[in-house]
Amino acid sequence: MAKNREASQFNSLVNVNDTTAQVGIANSVGINTTAPQGNYALYVQGDANITGTINTNGNPAATLADATALAIALG
Repeated sequence: MAKNREASQFNSLVNVNDTTAQVGIANSVGINTTAPQGNYALYVQGDANITGTINTNGNPAATLADATALAIALG
């Protein structure tokens, strides 16, 4: 059975900007897990399908072309 919580119990953890609709969360967020590991802001347990670009410090981490070139090089 799911543990239901009232919104007031999350006030110290969740910040919502009414003007921009941005949501801020204290600590870390776990997807497909209730116990995020490490000191990561986002921890995903399992596979992910991502559209767009994954950036590290504002720079693309890798592109589809990079992955394709690596696959071709490795044979």
